Amino acid sequence: MVELITVMVLLGVLAAIGIPRLMGDNNINAVVFGDQVTSALRTAQKTAVAKRRLVCVTTTDRTVRLRIRTATGTGACNAQLTGVDNTQYDSSDTKVKMANAQTSLFFRPDGTIAASAAGTPLAGYAITIAQAGVVQRSIAIDGRTGLVN
Repeated sequence: MVELITVMVLLGVLAAIGIPRLMGDNNINAVVFGDQVTSALRTAQKTAVAKRRLVCVTTTDRTVRLRIRTATGTGACNAQLTGVDNTQYDSSDTKVKMANAQTSLFFRPDGTIAASAAGTPLAGYAITIAQAGVVQRSIAIDGRTGLVN
């Protein structure tokens, strides 16, 4: 009787955990990519404030690139951020995509975030992460305060 109950419990665990994963109902890649994008944006904001330099973030649907302006008066972000690899924040899953992202975000030394180097800070902006067209995560950005959540 004990063996029968043990087998039934094991089958129940496999049915609850294993079968959804085998059937492709796995959204962990979207969650991981959302965390990577959030981490990249927070890194850009903290670096801009700490180094007192403009940090530029460029995005596509599956990539995030961080660059920093190396000298005052230079118009563009012209150097890769120290300690950050170019592919560090990219998604390797072709089903996971970022939507509603600005192609360029500018993190300023005062902590604000804008869509252009000299533009006004963004207000109430959100980036969504979707897997196979289904939104799995939303990242809120308030450019006036520099909050990335």
